[in-house]
Amino acid sequence: MSSNPNHFDIAIIGSGIAGSALGSILARHKLRVIIFEAKSHPRFAIGESMILETSEIMRAMAEFFDVPELAYFSSENYFSHIGTSHGVKRHFSFLYHNQDQIAHNIHQSLQAVIPKQPHGHELHLYRQDSDYFMMTTAIAYGATVLQNTPVQDITPLPDKMEIITADGRKFEADYVVDAGGFRSILADKFNWRDHSLRTHSRAIFTHMVDVPCYHDVAASQKAYGLPFRVSTGTLHHVFDGGWLWVIPFNNHPRATNPLCSVGLMLDPRVYPQSATLSAEEEFFAILDQFPSMRVQFQSAKAVRDWTRTGRLQYSAKQVVGDRFCLLGHAAGFIDPLFSKGLYSSLMT
Repeated sequence: MSSNPNHFDIAIIGSGIAGSALGSILARHKLRVIIFEAKSHPRFAIGESMILETSEIMRAMAEFFDVPELAYFSSENYFSHIGTSHGVKRHFSFLYHNQDQIAHNIHQSLQAVIPKQPHGHELHLYRQDSDYFMMTTAIAYGATVLQNTPVQDITPLPDKMEIITADGRKFEADYVVDAGGFRSILADKFNWRDHSLRTHSRAIFTHMVDVPCYHDVAASQKAYGLPFRVSTGTLHHVFDGGWLWVIPFNNHPRATNPLCSVGLMLDPRVYPQSATLSAEEEFFAILDQFPSMRVQFQSAKAVRDWTRTGRLQYSAKQVVGDRFCLLGHAAGFIDPLFSKGLYSSLMT
């Protein structure tokens, strides 16, 4: 064992929910873990809609690794542990829209129900709270977390990895896990980024208030013949060339969070980014083409700056090296459709 106090068994780059979950597991089993976070918690993140596969993995990991906190985001039954800023997810709902359509065609709809039994319905994660919770869990198990500490460089050496932070401090680790997302320092360092995926999408997203349930501004749940109101799960407005997510956090009796996550996914070959409109202006300009979709956002107001991305798709030519690997979105990303992001991160 090294006598260097800045030497750790494992260094993790990024304290999102996946990086912090890994840090919690490793620290729980007595490894010396350090987690570097370029920003600070609480912080905004997307990847807010859970799916059954993700929840099952979290429950399994909680039991297998003896970290019960990992199960807390696997169902609505854990609000007493994690707080009530998160929403519930009882289904995936899809409504297809046509341009210039005033009233939505109720026959162009689908609701895929998530079973309540045996564990309860899924969650909409308010990521600033879920990620903060997992980071503090890692700390509670013994991990060292350095917030506001960007990593400048990582160098593989014969018997260790050397990590240099932006402020010039040096750390050592036997192994490095890069959970830094698309900004992966290791993928960039070794020129592993690959953009040859055939899929194309870009995003415009924010958090909003005053987004009503679609049934309150359009046809009723009964008229649609759906088992649940669309606001009790993840709603997808789908149209030729894109789709829009609506993920409410205020959709259950115990809710204390008025926000709703809203994001527009666009094929840039169909909807190239406007050079003259702001992200918000472009968002509403596209919705104005679809009156049956726009009606849900007549009074909606953003509560944070809008984010507009370029093409989201990327992968990595390699994900494992000598004493290091890429975790989750550091390795690649395709699209948030079907909410597979956190599942992919936990599976790696």
